[in-house]
Amino acid sequence: MRNSAMCLTRTAVVVALTLAAALLVRAQGGPPNPEGKTAEQFYKSIKVMKGTPADQVIESMHLIRGALGVDCEFCHEETDRAADTKPAKETARAMMRMMMDLNNNNFGSKQEVTCYTCHRGAAIPATTLVVPAVEIGEEVEPKGLPSVDQIVTKYVAALGGEQALRKISSRAITATQTIPTGPGGTVPFPATLERSQKAPNLVVNTYRTPTYTISDGFDGSRAWTQDLRGRVSEPGAVDQIRAKRDADFYLPLDLKQTYTQLKVQGVAKVNGHDTYVVTAQPQGDREERLYFDVVTGLLLRKWSSLPSPVGDAPFQVDYDDYRDTGSGVKFPYLISMNPASARLEPSTSVTVRVTKVQDNAPLDNSKFVKPESKAPAAAQ
Repeated sequence: MRNSAMCLTRTAVVVALTLAAALLVRAQGGPPNPEGKTAEQFYKSIKVMKGTPADQVIESMHLIRGALGVDCEFCHEETDRAADTKPAKETARAMMRMMMDLNNNNFGSKQEVTCYTCHRGAAIPATTLVVPAVEIGEEVEPKGLPSVDQIVTKYVAALGGEQALRKISSRAITATQTIPTGPGGTVPFPATLERSQKAPNLVVNTYRTPTYTISDGFDGSRAWTQDLRGRVSEPGAVDQIRAKRDADFYLPLDLKQTYTQLKVQGVAKVNGHDTYVVTAQPQGDREERLYFDVVTGLLLRKWSSLPSPVGDAPFQVDYDDYRDTGSGVKFPYLISMNPASARLEPSTSVTVRVTKVQDNAPLDNSKFVKPESKAPAAAQ
């Protein structure tokens, strides 16, 4: 599971909650850390994805599963994922080569064609038009949409207003959630989450289970994770960019500075609510989508994506049950994080249930210092 670390809420707390969930796999210990390695350096029997960052391989497998509507055993042996015994595995390699050739030779190496382009959730793509055909017309942009300034202003007001938000400079959150473990993160494990955040951009999360503790954070400069053995590592470039951006304690107030371009695209339903869809372009990163409730103005969903060799992997975060924390500001007490794998494996979704929020908690800066690794660098 990767990180997407970004969730716009009243103060970027939720942002880092997402970062935390996305970095959990790196923090769980177990197998060696793939950080800085290529696919062939970390995994066995890599023939097509040579040169691909190792931490993109599992996300790619989830995307292929979703695109074809199959499980892992469609191509892999259950007891030995590296074994080349199933014909479907070699077919998948041939299809990946075809996809890469199409993109390289026809689209300037841009990732325009993916597995999903043809398969659409079926192992065997449809080759015959289904009758009756549905006429597809041009998408009509809704009229009378509010401006970006109006949506952002209403959002800040719905959270409690700029004055109330700026009166808060730190926060301590207690919550429960599951930690994705096991093959592909498909085995949920219950945990408690203790999250601390301090202005301008300090974050630390601690996850406690009955048998181990892991943590991650942002120290003002770099994101880091610490696994159950005490090994400390840093996520890759994409996660670092997002962690830095989303660690902004006052992110809801800084939206127009954080994104180089914000554009109102239309109206969409999110869990039964009408929302205004705002596309948000961060500097040097992929476009995101923010969904603001038409009635309340609150952020209900954030959509982002992560790169992989077989297409961008979507990561969706939903916010619900906004409550006053006692400081005159609102915070979502229910946060649902859904990676690409959740389409076929609902167990890979993570639901954070906040039990307590303490604003202006007394937090010393030393709490946010990146910890020293308890394992030799060569073992990481």
